[in-house]
This record gives sequence, structure tokens and C-alpha cells, in this order.
Amino acid sequence: MQVLVTGASGFVGQTLCKQLAAHNHAYNVVRREALDPACYSGAYDCMIHLAGRAHVMHDKATDIYRAYATVNIEYTFKVAELARQLQIKRFVFLSSIKVNGEASVHPFTETDPPAPLDAYGKTKMEAEFVLREFCTKHQIELVIIRPPLIYGPGVKANFKQLIKLCLLPVPLPLASLNNKRSFVNLDNLVDFIILCCTHQQAANQTFLISDDEDMTIAELIRTVRRANQQTSRLFPVPPWLLQYLFEFIGKSGLTQRLLGTLQVDISKAKTLLGWQPILSFHDGIAKTLKETQSIC
Repeated sequence: MQVLVTGASGFVGQTLCKQLAAHNHAYNVVRREALDPACYSGAYDCMIHLAGRAHVMHDKATDIYRAYATVNIEYTFKVAELARQLQIKRFVFLSSIKVNGEASVHPFTETDPPAPLDAYGKTKMEAEFVLREFCTKHQIELVIIRPPLIYGPGVKANFKQLIKLCLLPVPLPLASLNNKRSFVNLDNLVDFIILCCTHQQAANQTFLISDDEDMTIAELIRTVRRANQQTSRLFPVPPWLLQYLFEFIGKSGLTQRLLGTLQVDISKAKTLLGWQPILSFHDGIAKTLKETQSIC
């Protein structure tokens, strides 16, 4: 298989390129400033589009929507046009579960109506819409993947902050939290992306993906501390009191991240493609702690 990859230097892209090479797939990297088809010799079977403006908790951009739209919508369209000009037959797009929303009453499925709340989620949704129209018109097979929070060696941003919280050498008042959250390990996500490049049944489909082991925050803390050879040291405090405390100290953003529920149902990926996660949540956390520098 011959593959073109955008975002190859990013968190997902670096591992993806290593795994493509390990599976004897040839790949070339799309440079943001080089979207002329003359820059890419040879015939390519698939375009994997990872590049995008990542979700930032406290974005400093003057016009936040435009900052996301320029990359997540407009650049995505340009990449799709490059794929058309190179006569690439399949386009794999890494979207986000934020297209579905920020919290789930039941585990999200691919048939749930989109309900993004922030600029990141809205621009990912709009990029999906643009791609569906474009790929249908030009007979390009489109595969959309919406992962939840991704973790693995070298993780940054939200999950790294969550890991830091877990590793604090103090008791934490989170034993009573029973909300569930889905996560996806980097190795599992990359394995699924590569499968979607070739599997016949993946064509023109949208998939939700995770480790298939939803965790409460209390379970996450216990897993992280056990992997780090620490005792759990959790004690119960009512969730309503935690919410009040977060708001009192000006950390209301922690309410959704720690107290909210966000689960995804990956039945479609398992039944239609026969896919199973290659790494358990416990092993994924252990690998993350072992191979990530300066996690504390």
C-alpha cells in the first residue's frame, strides 16, 4: 500500500508512520506548504489526513472559530483536492468525538445526531460535511474516525494533566465518582487507522473508536497509581460538593472533565470490520507512564 499522510510530525502521526513502515507500507509526508500534486511522484492508494488545529482548553486566538476553521475546514478541503488530483481512491479523516458532543446520556453511536458545543467540535463537524460532499462528487471513498481522548507515550495537554492529577502523592476525594469515560490508546487508534485504509467494508463509513474499556475517574486513578506502584488512596466526597469546590476555586472546567460522562459504542467497528483493540487500558497506561518523559 502507498499512503500519503498529513500531520506526520504530530502525536498520532509519528506513531502512525512508524507502524506503516513496520507493516511494509510505503508512505510519503504531505507538507502544509506543498499542496501541488507535482511534489508527490508515484501512485497512492490512500490519503490519511491527521493534520488539524488541536483542541485547546484556554485558546488565546482573537477569533477562535476562524483560527480553527482555517485549518480544520479550509486546509482539509485543500488536502482533499490534492487527493483528487493525485487520483487517490480512499481518504481517511481523523475527526473527533466532540462532533457528537461533550457528554453522553447513553454511549454515543455513529447514528446519533451531531451536537458539537465548541469551535473545535463545530469545525470538525463542518469538515466532515465538506468531505462527504467532495468525496461523493469525485467518487473517493471516505472513512471518518471520531476518537475520544487519545493517550499514549508522549501525550500532552488534557490527558497529561489528568495523569499528573492521578500521580499526586496525596489522597484524592474522588472515590465516589461513578461517571464513565471512554479513552483510546495511541496504538489502538493507529491500528484502526491502518485497517481503515484497506478494509473493503470501511469505505464511506463513520466509526467511533475506543479501548472498549470505559472507566470512571476513580478507576483511572487506581489504574495509573497501580501502574506506578502507588496505593490508590481515594476517599469519598459527594459529586455535588466537588462541583461547588471547582467553581469556588475558579476551575469550573474540571467539572465536565472529572464529573461528566462521555462514552462511545464501538460495536460498528467490531462487527463491520472485525476489529478488536490490540492493547488493554491497563497495558496502555503502563506503556504511557514508562515511555513518556516528564509526566510528573
